[in-house]
Amino acid sequence: MKAEPKQPFEDDPPQAKALTGQSDQAEELPTRRRQFYYLPILIVAVVIVVLVIVFVDKPVDFEGYIKSSGYAGVLLMGIIGSTSPIWPLPGSWAAFIAGGLGLNPIMLALAAGFGEPIGEITAYMAGYGGQVAVTNWKRYNQIAGWMTRYGTITIFLVSAVPNTFTKFAVVAAGALRYSWWKFFVLCWAGKTIKSFGFAIAGAGFFNVIVNLIERLT
Repeated sequence: MKAEPKQPFEDDPPQAKALTGQSDQAEELPTRRRQFYYLPILIVAVVIVVLVIVFVDKPVDFEGYIKSSGYAGVLLMGIIGSTSPIWPLPGSWAAFIAGGLGLNPIMLALAAGFGEPIGEITAYMAGYGGQVAVTNWKRYNQIAGWMTRYGTITIFLVSAVPNTFTKFAVVAAGALRYSWWKFFVLCWAGKTIKSFGFAIAGAGFFNVIVNLIERLT
């Protein structure tokens, strides 16, 4: 049987070793190389959190907000929506609304598709720095198993297909020390495709949905 290629983990992570029965005592302290990568990602994550705090007054009229802010607003929605679990409008749905307002679907996909993986860095870092806590999540071992065996496919699919466990997979990627720049590229590719689909759907159905809601109310 052909052996499966090794996934691009920076180091063999604690969870990956636990799944294969290997000892992880030598990996408890971060290496200099890992610290070198960790610092800039942490800085980006802090900047994102600051953006969330500064942008505390959520717009009441999202349609009006997107009309006035355009592609930049969709980009910001993508960043904050992926960072904050309580933010009501992720980047893909912002692309849906903007598509219905006549903005270019390709540009919307690029804006939302770039913003969302920036926001996901916080979840990646949560896993990177809190491996013990995340192992207590329900079904974590299953998701960690997917990441260990099919990391590339898993990250791309959870980014490209709307689902309810994207955060779990992203945190698992960080906890398993999946290469952060490969994670970002795969997440960007998947979310750009997803956002393009939302933008196209918005161009075709947003006004229909709005008219239907107005009739019902």
